[in-house]
Amino acid sequence: MPISCLSWIPKGIARSHPTKSKYSPESLLKLAREDLNPAVKKYSGNVETLELNGSVQAEADIDKELSEYNLQDYDQDEVCDLYKLNPYEDNIIDPSISQFDTESEGSSDIIIGPHDNLAVVGVTNNNANALEIYLYNYENGDWYIHHDIPVNACPLCVESLDCSCNENDLNGNLVAVGTKASFIEIWDIDNINCLQPVATLGNASNLTDDNLRRIKSPLKSHNDSVLDLSWNRSARTILASASADQAVILWDITLAKTSNIYSHHSDKVQSIQWHPFEAQLLLTSSTDKTIQLTDCRIQESAIRWNTANEIEKVIWNPFCPAVFLVGLYDGSVYAFDVRNRDYIFRICAHNMSITDLALSYQTEGLLVTSSIDKTVKVWDITGNTPKFISSKNLNIGKVYCSCFCPDNASIMFGGEKNSVSLVDLNEEFIVYSHFRGKKSSSINLN
Repeated sequence: MPISCLSWIPKGIARSHPTKSKYSPESLLKLAREDLNPAVKKYSGNVETLELNGSVQAEADIDKELSEYNLQDYDQDEVCDLYKLNPYEDNIIDPSISQFDTESEGSSDIIIGPHDNLAVVGVTNNNANALEIYLYNYENGDWYIHHDIPVNACPLCVESLDCSCNENDLNGNLVAVGTKASFIEIWDIDNINCLQPVATLGNASNLTDDNLRRIKSPLKSHNDSVLDLSWNRSARTILASASADQAVILWDITLAKTSNIYSHHSDKVQSIQWHPFEAQLLLTSSTDKTIQLTDCRIQESAIRWNTANEIEKVIWNPFCPAVFLVGLYDGSVYAFDVRNRDYIFRICAHNMSITDLALSYQTEGLLVTSSIDKTVKVWDITGNTPKFISSKNLNIGKVYCSCFCPDNASIMFGGEKNSVSLVDLNEEFIVYSHFRGKKSSSINLN
């Protein structure tokens, strides 16, 4: 189960006592049928032949399989029989099942304290896709899965939103999930057993048993995988999404509708990020080897840069707002200043593709690069003069993603193995020794 994406939730955002949804047997039955229908259609649809291992299986074989599992009569089955096994409407009142109680003394692992961060981890495999929500306390070292959320397609990117989908309520604790099936789901992190997202952006009707079918429709939503998301912290109702369909879409999350569409790129748009302080500026990058800075008050692209290789990641430097960094497929990192066409510096960071870049919110100039070469590296880019500090193999295979905690010196990594690697850079002697004497400050992006 590879870790496909990561995001942090700052301290003080989550509710101290999460809510718990209650579902009637009827609503659970409806959800169960919705989940089962794609699998039934896979076998009972208009299929004439199947080709397996180069040989053609006759339609009679399919009929035999349908007969064996009685799938053709699925809609007439009493699916709800399983629910009749429990005479109680809710497991909470079933004396045979132990449930947590957020008011009880034994539920301390559920309560979220004022010094706790939450981490959102996208996990994917062939059978199930989920968001695992970790609780992390930097002071006492707590780090465990608090709860998880089943998502409806392979998660490719996640973005935390401390806002609400309700235009009359400014506060919330949501996470947006970009999926391989072209739509975006928004989930309430404060609800620990939710079965449905609070909103879906895009057309979710194209979700099939393999989550790969694409629909052709007027471009009011993406029609290919959503590869990156960026929430506008100043214009808090706006979420930007990037897709393999070459488009960038701005969404109004309170209306769950498209606000604007940009088609400046000629290939997959892999990475986007709003400027940390200028709400109208959106940075986008693509496998077409270009970076574009768009002023979203107007339709035209303001500035364009070309690179020699496909672009995997682009991020702003919060300590130097005119500068952004670009990670390329060839393993190099470039820094650009929006006021110039030429790059400021170049780092030959890895021998294989860059997968992610992360800049510390706590220490100016602290850059971490990740790569499919299975290593992560720490750099000091203070004064636009990059210096290599250290390298580490985290034993998680190819490293796919990284994310700095906004409140401390910790950074988490995800890779092809099914575990998250959490590293406190203050405990890495070489890193700590180098940055200890440097001036540190904290950027509050909220």
